[in-house]
Amino acid sequence: MASLRDTVKDYQDELRDGIAWVAFWKQGRSWNAEYFHLDMDDTLYPEDRSRLEEIKSIDPAAVILNGYYCGHLGEDMSLDELTAGVRYHYENSMNDIDGFIGAHDDRLPPEVIEEARAAAHEAGLPFSEKPYRDGEDFNPYVFDGSMSIEDFELMHRMIEKERSEQMAEPILSGYLSNLGKYTEGRPAGEWVTFPTTAEHLKEVFDRIGIDFKHYEEWHFTEFQSTIPGLTEHLSEYSHPDELNYLGKLLEMQFDDDREKFIAAIEYGDHADSLQDIINLAQNLNCYWIYPSVHNEEEYGRYLVDELEEPELPEEAKKYFMYEEYGRDASINDDGMFTEKGYIYNNRNTFTEWYDGRDVPEEYRVTPQPPQPERPDPSKVE
Repeated sequence: MASLRDTVKDYQDELRDGIAWVAFWKQGRSWNAEYFHLDMDDTLYPEDRSRLEEIKSIDPAAVILNGYYCGHLGEDMSLDELTAGVRYHYENSMNDIDGFIGAHDDRLPPEVIEEARAAAHEAGLPFSEKPYRDGEDFNPYVFDGSMSIEDFELMHRMIEKERSEQMAEPILSGYLSNLGKYTEGRPAGEWVTFPTTAEHLKEVFDRIGIDFKHYEEWHFTEFQSTIPGLTEHLSEYSHPDELNYLGKLLEMQFDDDREKFIAAIEYGDHADSLQDIINLAQNLNCYWIYPSVHNEEEYGRYLVDELEEPELPEEAKKYFMYEEYGRDASINDDGMFTEKGYIYNNRNTFTEWYDGRDVPEEYRVTPQPPQPERPDPSKVE
């Protein structure tokens, strides 16, 4: 059984510094405490709200206190004085949990939420009670209580459907043409999607007449890709093995890596050739990207408000020139603002995995010309 003094002793630092809010409640004759942090916009996290409601159900008289905002508490108080302050709030029903939730709850009124939920379900969409702001990180794999189980499952079915549709779209395709027939004015070609297989490419060669006897040269007349800017760095003489190597690397990328790769292509410090791009796809750790940042002012605010570089008091932020600071920082970074966010090279070691000569065996798909038969030594004079 923990006394109030012992419980306050465990949380005296949190009470004094005024950063966290500390809930105190009784369960039977034992005192308990737990601290909570508010979100950046001074609102409760959904999981913390649920936990506070649980504490209130255990002890309706529970209180939640902060040494900076609540009276009878202070950073210079002794342990006994802090204990007396907590007891004063508890016995006089001051700063109870209901009032705290009401003051820091960003949820809409129940009738508005139900109206919005009905509209979302009518449109076949999942509904979340939490308002997500532009640029805010959202993890669809964490159940935070803002959705019903049915909405959460619907969201994942829609995610899987969208991914299946994206997988159905070719990452990279090229129109492979018989160069001999092309020069003769009898073009023969076919679209090839990468990555592909040696068996499929052999069938394409057969259909367009690459037989390594009468016709043995080919070229690409056009490329298509779901990655903006990629085809600009490909040429008509790009080798199918290299294209297959790149296609396989892109196929294995997660969504975050794909976004960074798109931005890195636009950044362009390793995008002069197909060899460069193959290596770029394997060196994304050399870049930092901030998806929510698209201009100098946003970069300045991100550095100051999120990374606290520099750390400024709230009053000073009213007069701070974010745009100028972001401009200077981006010049120092040698960074670029892209559609996918702000990106720059973090100066990690860029490793050349592919030297431009030997495509790894597992990515080679181009049919090889038949080798001439060697004469039987026993029949040669």
